[in-house]
Amino acid sequence: MLYFLKNSGFSFRNSPGKRQQEALAKATDRMYPRSRTQFPRLVLFLCITLVLQGCGEGDGGGGAADRSLAPDFELTQFDDGGSFRLSEYKGNPVVINFFASWCTTCGIEVNDLETVYREFAARKVMFVGVGIDDTEAKARKYVAKYGITYPTGLDATGTIKKDYGIYGLPYTFFIDRKGFITYIHAGAVTAALLKYELDKLL
Repeated sequence: MLYFLKNSGFSFRNSPGKRQQEALAKATDRMYPRSRTQFPRLVLFLCITLVLQGCGEGDGGGGAADRSLAPDFELTQFDDGGSFRLSEYKGNPVVINFFASWCTTCGIEVNDLETVYREFAARKVMFVGVGIDDTEAKARKYVAKYGITYPTGLDATGTIKKDYGIYGLPYTFFIDRKGFITYIHAGAVTAALLKYELDKLL
């Protein structure tokens, strides 16, 4: 695991301490030798980290990603039934927020997401909300309740969730103009954090 972190450039804020990380690294290295694919080891590490953080129901934490290309996806929007495709916004910073109607922490962050979206819209920053592990009716009700105006839709098949390796909610990804992931945040985001990360992309 330490080998993976060293070579991926991935780091955590507000994550388990150094001794805990070393212990987790040893455990995952025993379970998944370096000769095998790195993906299961990353998933296991993220799952354990989420448990230690309260499975995303606390303050959470974030990590700087080493310019991994964001998986492209297409989403049917709730508002007009139109299609949102991530690749069509290449050239613009994009914030992807994964949410669900049953997620209490999602309700805590949603007003900050909407406020910052409106503030940065003139600077050609796009936000998109991806509902997962939910029904369309409940997800639509959630969007209407909080007055979300940025594009939102439901990942009905779970494909987007799988491609982004989502375990726990909420999760927020920051994508630069070239389509690379620059920052990942597990747990509720704040307006200050959103602005700080977006300013780095503009």
